[in-house]
Amino acid sequence: MEHEDTTTKAQDNSWVVIGLMSGTSLDGLDVARARFEITKKGDWKGELLNFDCFEYPNELWARLRSSMEMSALDLKLLERDWSKFAAEKVASFEKADLLSSHGHTVFHKPQEGITVQIGSGAILAAETGLPTVCDLRSLDVAYGGTGAPLIPMVDRHLFLDYDACVNLGGFSNISISTDEETIAWDMGPCNNLLNLLAREVGKDFDNDGAMAKEGLISESLLKELLELEYHDLCPPKSLGMEWFYNELVPILVKNTGFSLENIMCTSVEYIAHTIAKDLPKGKVLFSGGGARNTFLMERLSKLVDGSEIHILQEPMLDAKEAYGFAFLGLQRWLLMDNVLNSVTGASRPSSSGAIWLP
Repeated sequence: MEHEDTTTKAQDNSWVVIGLMSGTSLDGLDVARARFEITKKGDWKGELLNFDCFEYPNELWARLRSSMEMSALDLKLLERDWSKFAAEKVASFEKADLLSSHGHTVFHKPQEGITVQIGSGAILAAETGLPTVCDLRSLDVAYGGTGAPLIPMVDRHLFLDYDACVNLGGFSNISISTDEETIAWDMGPCNNLLNLLAREVGKDFDNDGAMAKEGLISESLLKELLELEYHDLCPPKSLGMEWFYNELVPILVKNTGFSLENIMCTSVEYIAHTIAKDLPKGKVLFSGGGARNTFLMERLSKLVDGSEIHILQEPMLDAKEAYGFAFLGLQRWLLMDNVLNSVTGASRPSSSGAIWLP
């Protein structure tokens, strides 16, 4: 099979790329198919062609949820099965030139020099027949960076009309771009916290924040959450599920005397506060499943001052991260820098990701 010479100049070419994203909130596998091209002026243009989110089968979902406690062998078996599931879903999409997979994060400890996203590039390439880019975070971590967030490179090139972009996924993160640089960081937990609480009553999530809206804010719990050390750190900084389970969940466990509705209401207020304090003045674009939580967005609107809140329209509202990873994979394929060290704190920018050829 012949493969494109990725060192050829990119101008005047266009590519169709499929991007995969599996978030810590375990909502499902996001698959976006997009077309990208770069103009003679060096500006990027992107178009979302197709998008779908595929729910995980119960057994695979349960294994992904417990992946941090698995043996090395069980984790490799999970990676095999996740990759085969993803390849099957990619096959349902129309033709593409490239596949870019973020994979599913199991460990993210950049301060210890490791980040692990399962998703076998070998299996994906072999089963889809597409050149595949994966492991997009490791090189940045090797250069001393946080390995996250990565989407700010996408915001800088493809969402230039906004002063900041916020994604409300498992965690909330923000990117702010100026002519000189882009900075970005994880602000705090979001859907992974609210979904964890919703599962206490057998729900996958709290639709529109309805349960939270029935509760009252516990000022003592809110104060304890906002005093978590992470919120006082300066960027660059990023969060993983280790922090979530080791630092945040024990606070909830200590406060089980409150009703679930009160804990959920307080959690929404906590999330809104962590976002509001970081928003700049000007136009701010929101994406991700959390932007659908009308109660959260109402509370956030009451806390901000000078920020215009704009919410992405369907289907880009949910597709933005998978669309973004398609773009980052293409930059890697073209040997362009796809990670900003102004965001991650690495010693240099990098063209990060492993390439597997079928």
